[in-house]
Amino acid sequence: MQTYSCNSFSLIIGVICGSTTQVEPLLNDINNLIKLPYLIDIEVHILANGEKCKDIIFLLKSIFNVSESLIFKVHESGKSSILPIGQARSKLQKLVGTRMKNKESSYVWILDDDMRIPDRANAYLTWLPAFKDKGVDVLVGNFNGSSPNPPAHGIRVQLNDVIHNLKWLNSFPDDSRLLNREHENKQFRLKYPDYYYDLSRKHREHLAMPYWIIPEYEGETVGDAKQRIIKNVGKILTGEPFLRPLDVLVSEKPLEDSEPSCNRGGNTFILTAEALTETPNAIMLTNGEENRRSDMIWAIINKYYHNFTIHSISFPVYHHRYVNVSPSFSLSKTISEIRGAALYAAMLSFFQSLQNPSWDQLKNNESYVSKLYFEHIKTRLELYEDNFKEIKIQLEIIESEYMPDDIDFNNVTNSLRDWASAENFEKIKISVIESSRSIDIAEFLKSLDYQIKSFNE
Repeated sequence: MQTYSCNSFSLIIGVICGSTTQVEPLLNDINNLIKLPYLIDIEVHILANGEKCKDIIFLLKSIFNVSESLIFKVHESGKSSILPIGQARSKLQKLVGTRMKNKESSYVWILDDDMRIPDRANAYLTWLPAFKDKGVDVLVGNFNGSSPNPPAHGIRVQLNDVIHNLKWLNSFPDDSRLLNREHENKQFRLKYPDYYYDLSRKHREHLAMPYWIIPEYEGETVGDAKQRIIKNVGKILTGEPFLRPLDVLVSEKPLEDSEPSCNRGGNTFILTAEALTETPNAIMLTNGEENRRSDMIWAIINKYYHNFTIHSISFPVYHHRYVNVSPSFSLSKTISEIRGAALYAAMLSFFQSLQNPSWDQLKNNESYVSKLYFEHIKTRLELYEDNFKEIKIQLEIIESEYMPDDIDFNNVTNSLRDWASAENFEKIKISVIESSRSIDIAEFLKSLDYQIKSFNE
């Protein structure tokens, strides 16, 4: 993409760090940004949340040459060494937002610690002042590589690819050259934007369609490609889509291509400090535990309470989830994700149904939003049940027709079978339904004004 002729500005980067091993590649990428001519300086603010401050400081000193152009600060998470993610996000955002308020010509970039900054960022960062001039307060970027969704939400599409690709490869001699079908993959990505996601509400056709393995190097053979699939199938457990990676092109016309969105993730640009200092990651508790998607509730509050403008734009970072990730699925996180996704979908669908949406209308319709919440819970569970049934069928096909003589491959299919069992689904369903019954959505919605005001005090 073309760079934008912008005035120089300062970049404040905020990261929550749970692991020095995981954050180190990102810090190295940040260190390279200081060479960019349009940056006055860079401030890096790290919230230690699961990692000791002294260990993060030691790592930062080994990477950064502290100067007027680049400084860093490590912040304690508080009395507890690990804050729940919603509280950690609110704390970090308050810190960097306050700093942004006190620093002229500055923007904030909040990144998850398992992100990598691509070279293309050198160009797209120049467009931040243009979006500010256009009246945009928050820009939501996207991802290449791994999906930001939980690993369990990409099992079905990846097993589909394993089956289709092994069937296709088995039709050729092992010593023949692997064909490149990237042109088909590209058309697939364009037609089905959620091609990597099992639980998409946009489309379902992508679930049965294949995404083709492409040559890793010039002259790769069919036999080598098959071995590559067998060797990498374990990555399904960590959420790294080795066959169906996210591949997002950087927008060539950013101001024209950006669209309204509240679908915030771990790559967000803040152009107005008040979006950080006046808006918490509002938390809905269930049996004392946080539900997920607090960052998206943050976006909804900014859009409909503060009337800030939030746009999504194709400014991707690379998500390398496979670093420091244990190959397992979490029941508790899955249940929390279902509840958080249902809350976000209910609030967003309510506002989008209104011709002239306003925050006051939410206050007068808590019972209706609660009804929407339980409808989304029901829909989400139906998608999960359908997914589990299909994954079981896929595993049966693989085991009867394509199972190689490989212990690691067998261990992966066993883990997937255990996860997608009928018994496991019943555990998820019962936990979600029982915990949701204890949630008073109307009371949570009524509490939002208090949460927002308390955050500002």
